[in-house]
Amino acid sequence: MGIRACKALIVAGMARLVLAADPATQSIEIPAEDLGTALLTFASVTHQQIAFDYKLVEGYRSATLSGTYTVAAGLNALIGNAPFLIRTTPSGVLAVSARPLPAAGIARAASGQSALPIEAAASAGKPAQDEVIISAQRAQLTPRVLAFVNGIAVPEQQEGLARWNVPVCPEVTGLPREDGEFILGRISEVAREAGVPLAGENCQPNLFVFVTVEPKQLLKAMEQKHRAVTFGQATPNDIDAFIAAPRAARVWYDSALETADNLAPGHGFPPAGQITQGQGTGQPGGTQGGGLPPNVTTDWERASRVARTRIWEFTYVYVVLDQGRLQGVTRGQIADYVAMVGLAQIKPGAQLADAPTILKLFDDAPQAALPHMSDWDHAFLKSLYLTQQSVKVQQGEIALEMVRQIAH
Repeated sequence: MGIRACKALIVAGMARLVLAADPATQSIEIPAEDLGTALLTFASVTHQQIAFDYKLVEGYRSATLSGTYTVAAGLNALIGNAPFLIRTTPSGVLAVSARPLPAAGIARAASGQSALPIEAAASAGKPAQDEVIISAQRAQLTPRVLAFVNGIAVPEQQEGLARWNVPVCPEVTGLPREDGEFILGRISEVAREAGVPLAGENCQPNLFVFVTVEPKQLLKAMEQKHRAVTFGQATPNDIDAFIAAPRAARVWYDSALETADNLAPGHGFPPAGQITQGQGTGQPGGTQGGGLPPNVTTDWERASRVARTRIWEFTYVYVVLDQGRLQGVTRGQIADYVAMVGLAQIKPGAQLADAPTILKLFDDAPQAALPHMSDWDHAFLKSLYLTQQSVKVQQGEIALEMVRQIAH
């Protein structure tokens, strides 16, 4: 629901911001895009908390911003002619709400009595006040969540985010049987919750988890014996840098470029026309390898401005853990960390700031890390697999869906 407790002022049919004069201006560059994503970007750029319901603004597009604006002028210009009002809450949050119906058009309650005007309901402490509180919470979350998504997500070749579109089949090597089965079970549990396709029993592994006291030697052996399968088209320099990275966890992603129209839930992909590349990350940094042959760019050059014609999907993911760096780490932490990096591609050198995430497991002492995946981690995975890969504002859609889940 939108915020309907805010009083509104309509001037010449346009949304106007009632705000104390602020002469401070800043340069803002935001292209015309879906309004929800534009509001997220505006909030991040201006460091201004903006409360809105993404369902309310769904289907509307923003105007282009290119120049120097105050916060008030910029937000008004961004919304343009869309039928929304902007007010400030007592806490200073900018609240975006739908224009209220004329008094004569207010619907009657099911009991047959007239419904209270929204402003009156708010002042009387009615549920509309709760909507403002929830929306304010979302406004506080939005810039942080957007920064988190942009900080960890890896757009392949500046296109969409890769994910599993074929059933994932994990395999754990190097741990006692009981611990290995625990981690496999946890990965499967997280995958089911996030909507990741899972393979059945006796499947062919494609998510490999290795725990070893000699990670460099293992990776060198994989390069020598199975280079094409493990590292795809990555260059020798990129592979060497990945192997040499002194990290507790190294993650290598091998992904394929696929035509979006050919994919359906639970289906695989045809071998013809695939282009593979490898990308390696450490914990959570690494090096990128591979790249595309020069003759395969024409399809997305012809892509729609709204949707992509090609998307990336994982073919193999390799997680190599240095056993010597796991002292004090619980198997639950290992399982959740592996689930997070194995089901989503994490950006090399991700800046995690104050985000609550299991991805910080190896940043400091294990006792200081989260004991399991956070709500943010679960929400990111669910949103990654819930939103459409083909939309060009995929990261913004993920952030919007994350905020909805976290501040429900």
